[in-house]
Amino acid sequence: MSLKVYNTINRKKEEFITIEDKKVRMYVCGPTVYNYISIGNARPIIVFSMVRNYLEHSGYSVDFVQNITDIEDKIIRKANEEGVDFNVITERYIKAFLEDIKRLDVGNFTAMPKASEMMPEIISIISRIIENGFGYESSGDVYFDIAKFGRYGRLSGQRTEEMHSQEDDSFSKRSATDFTLWKSAKPGEPFWESPWGKGRPGWHIECSAMSIKYLKYGLDIHGGGIDLIFPHHENEIAQSEAAFPTEGDFVKYWMHNGMIEVKEEKMSKSKGLKSGWILRNLLDKYSANVIKMYMLSTHYRSPLEFSNDKLEEAKKAFEKIVNFLRNLKFLVDSPVTEEYSGSADPSENIYTYLKEFKLQFKSSMDDDFNSAKAIGDLFDFIRSINAIIQSSGFILSGPVKESIKMSLHFAVEHGRIFGFDFKNELDPVHLSDKAGKDTMLLNKEEIEELIQQRNFARKTKDFQKSDEIRDRLKSFGITLDDRKEGTLWRKES
Repeated sequence: MSLKVYNTINRKKEEFITIEDKKVRMYVCGPTVYNYISIGNARPIIVFSMVRNYLEHSGYSVDFVQNITDIEDKIIRKANEEGVDFNVITERYIKAFLEDIKRLDVGNFTAMPKASEMMPEIISIISRIIENGFGYESSGDVYFDIAKFGRYGRLSGQRTEEMHSQEDDSFSKRSATDFTLWKSAKPGEPFWESPWGKGRPGWHIECSAMSIKYLKYGLDIHGGGIDLIFPHHENEIAQSEAAFPTEGDFVKYWMHNGMIEVKEEKMSKSKGLKSGWILRNLLDKYSANVIKMYMLSTHYRSPLEFSNDKLEEAKKAFEKIVNFLRNLKFLVDSPVTEEYSGSADPSENIYTYLKEFKLQFKSSMDDDFNSAKAIGDLFDFIRSINAIIQSSGFILSGPVKESIKMSLHFAVEHGRIFGFDFKNELDPVHLSDKAGKDTMLLNKEEIEELIQQRNFARKTKDFQKSDEIRDRLKSFGITLDDRKEGTLWRKES
């Protein structure tokens, strides 16, 4: 099965064929920086990072650009409310945004341009639109003439004759449905020089300028939340294709993620975010891995309910994966005990499960990046392997150890597609005393030596010594887990 992507503009799944062989140019609308980002703002970042990861896993080279909108009406209103320059607002929330995505461990964008840095490109595109007959100037403002663009409404299904004004300031327009490309400066507002006088760009034109600047005209994928289909993405198509009328479609595949829904009310920065919706607050309570598990356990196009119960479910689900990987790591690090006699060696079954998992995972992800199904495939694989390694007659033979080693590699590799990072869970190296009373560090060998001493104490029924060792390790943030396979340890964050 080849990769199929749901294309919003054609309202169906289509085979994914890039404009250039095995090269993907992907642009995703980023945040308007006038507040902290919410869990809802984080969804497209997580979703399209996953899309990028899977495309790269599948052999594509991906240029992934996400913008930052740092000049817009909401920012100016926020600055006026606080009585500060708009740069104070944008610098504050850009810094917070970059901190948030670093903690979330997403991004790695090819570029992250700011709208305020793109004035020459924005003015150039607006000039082209006017020269090509699709835009007009009126009292220092510049508007896009929707009536001149015959394909308007193809993405959203909006009919021009049924549309209402997209904006409040329609007094100088030829038609109420025309949208702004350039706004003349009002007293106290930031402005830039232009052929039409002092002013600033409209919101929509910024993304056209940034995507074309960094990815050139003709994107393979343009993504964002479903709430951006109209008017933002509809207007992006119109202005981009009007500026470059001989270059064909502006975007080949339009992808939109569903919204995160709160039962009692809409999640909206403009109405004031609740503390529990702010991403940085959630990251204080849940790991980045858990938030990704929560997001990606639902198909990206479906609405997603926000609740602490859902996040707790995701936390438990991720812990199951981690426990599985720790068991495998323990076996990989253990010495071979003996060989199976006859044909009882289960390594062949493990390799069969590996092959089935790889095929099922690819089939799920090739079906419009169905991460929910692919995560289900991972849990099926975990159940199959657990049934072998937890059986009463299990023996760690040489062939079994090799098959388990490959299982560990496959599970980690495929987990990385979702952005899961298992490093802390599987490779703790140096750990300091959590109580701060001892600056000494324990390394892996020292921890395992103490565990051996504890196991000997338990075997000789010296439970006081056993408890003392457990308590000492606990003071360094080490939790022990006594299992049939042996004693596992992990660092608690």
